[in-house]
Amino acid sequence: MSKAFKTLVLALTLGTTPILVRAQNLSADSAEVKFLDQVVITATKHERKQVQTGKVLSVINAETLRRSSGQSLSELLSRQVGITVNGAQNNLGTNPDIYIRGAGTGYTLILLDGIPVNDPANLNNNFDLNLIAIDQIERIEILKGGQSTLYGSDALAGVINIISKQRFQKPFEGQALATIGSYGTWKGHLGLGGQTTKATYNVQYTHLNAQGFSSAFDEKNQGGYDNDGFVENNLSTQLKYRLAKDLLIKGLVNYNTYQADIDAGAFVDDKDYTSSSNNLLGGGGFVLDKKYLRLTLNYAYNATERVFEDDSTSVPATAFAKYARTDYRGKSNFIEAYGNFKFGEKMEFLLGLENRSQKMSQVYNSVSDFGNSREELTADFTQSSLFSTFASLNVRDLGIFGLEIGGRFNQHSEFGSYSTFNLNPYFFLHQQLKAFVNWSSSFKAPTQYQLFSIYGNQGLQPEVGINVELGTQWFSKDQSSQVRAVYFVRSIQDVIIFRSTSGPPFGQYTNFNQQDDAGLELDGQSQLGKLKLGFNYTYVDGKVSTELRPGRDTAYFNLIRRPKHAINLNFGYSIGKKWEVSLALRAVGKRIDIYFDNNTFQSRQVELNHYLTLDLYQEYRVNPKLKLFLDLRNLSNQRFFDTYGYNSRRFNFTFGLSHKF
Repeated sequence: MSKAFKTLVLALTLGTTPILVRAQNLSADSAEVKFLDQVVITATKHERKQVQTGKVLSVINAETLRRSSGQSLSELLSRQVGITVNGAQNNLGTNPDIYIRGAGTGYTLILLDGIPVNDPANLNNNFDLNLIAIDQIERIEILKGGQSTLYGSDALAGVINIISKQRFQKPFEGQALATIGSYGTWKGHLGLGGQTTKATYNVQYTHLNAQGFSSAFDEKNQGGYDNDGFVENNLSTQLKYRLAKDLLIKGLVNYNTYQADIDAGAFVDDKDYTSSSNNLLGGGGFVLDKKYLRLTLNYAYNATERVFEDDSTSVPATAFAKYARTDYRGKSNFIEAYGNFKFGEKMEFLLGLENRSQKMSQVYNSVSDFGNSREELTADFTQSSLFSTFASLNVRDLGIFGLEIGGRFNQHSEFGSYSTFNLNPYFFLHQQLKAFVNWSSSFKAPTQYQLFSIYGNQGLQPEVGINVELGTQWFSKDQSSQVRAVYFVRSIQDVIIFRSTSGPPFGQYTNFNQQDDAGLELDGQSQLGKLKLGFNYTYVDGKVSTELRPGRDTAYFNLIRRPKHAINLNFGYSIGKKWEVSLALRAVGKRIDIYFDNNTFQSRQVELNHYLTLDLYQEYRVNPKLKLFLDLRNLSNQRFFDTYGYNSRRFNFTFGLSHKF
């Protein structure tokens, strides 16, 4: 970065007084804001004020989500400290890759209302964020660091808990939203819900349609690249019923589906290549809440299906097949039971059991000049299970001291047993300054494809990580302002890679590398009267090490598509009681990408230039129930690339209205 840019970052870091832990009650008729300790659940699996934990947790609250109706979930997450979401700025339907603190895809666990969601048919077990509608979310809790002790496999770098709308004040409430925008995009949303003495219900439906633009970049300006459209439907339902004063039962059914036009690759257009994806999530459970004991049971069934079909009416010159179709199906069952035992007001003990089972299938059909081809991987051959027991002890308010310590024992059907731990002490140096240390181990189980495909290896061991965080957090007396600084180090051993072999099938997955990452996070927010300020800065560096021979290895930077430097600045201002304006600036540093050249049949490294975008959001409350908003993004119309050879969004807008009833 330039010297002027560094000076700006330093000035904002020292000069703003931000907030991270607060909850707001905003009235459409009043500018008064009341700050409270925000209650979160992801850090400890039970309600806890955010100030009472030493973990690095951030919250995207309802107010921020309300201002983000014109964005996708991927776009919103990409603006958070320590997070890069590659593909968030590309055409709708692009499969987003989440990188927390530089960690690779698959090292972030996605939760929906505390339930793990994933795709067992995906190479890295990733869940597609396109399947979650942003209008159906109440808040998002982002927990950094190794969190396998509480959340098991895949939580090597962090956990993102997406919490659906579930708070209502009346027996019947509703909200309707409609938007139109650039690239022929329009969206409609309808939500109904309510709360009675014993029951809470919620039904949300969202439809999104876009003509889009060409996903592939027309490098040679040939013309004729067609727009790649996108159609999505999201339906979520929830029901909670109180059988007794201390017993609550709950159930949910979510069904989400979309279809997208895609291109043949970087710089390569395709007229009839489509992808479709759908996800069914169903489950339920209960909560038994006594004075000193809370018992929780959760069960969920998750099924995903993805289809990629390249028809024969338009065949790119670089294509091997005239027709190709691949069907992926993944299914998983999840069940957990845990109890929170309270010992007075300062100590809690968590004890739980968890079991996950997964399976996948894959069918590939193609037609080429060499004939027809069919490859199949059946679900009967790809089943695995993971059973875990876990425990955690939390103590707080012991003078200036608080602590969480825990462990988990895991038994996998293929690789056997593995254990994790966490140790999180924190100290109040005085009432407004907290210091914390987090030391934890974590793991990621091999995926179904890595274990059971034609390239699979059933002797694979889990990828295991050690995370260390050192941080400090300052907040004002009324907690309306706060700033946090965190230094982190992460080492992952037994990283699974695809390694070429001399005989059929000429490749196999194996544990081979070690990944070491380190970096710094600065973030905060503040509200000064009618002015809201926010910022975050992320620095991350990493290298992969490979032992070529005993005692000799090679190491090199390998954070593909992940910037070393990223900055987000936000300024919001209330003009009177009805009009709000906010300005968001995002600066992303240089990155490297790996590009496979179809002309030379070789991969080469390319550099992606840094970029800066500026967004303007305006909202006007016509009355307490009706709101109009206009979201203008990438005001400078800058061309940039998150992935080499694929277009990102230039200047674009969303106009919408929302009505409560």
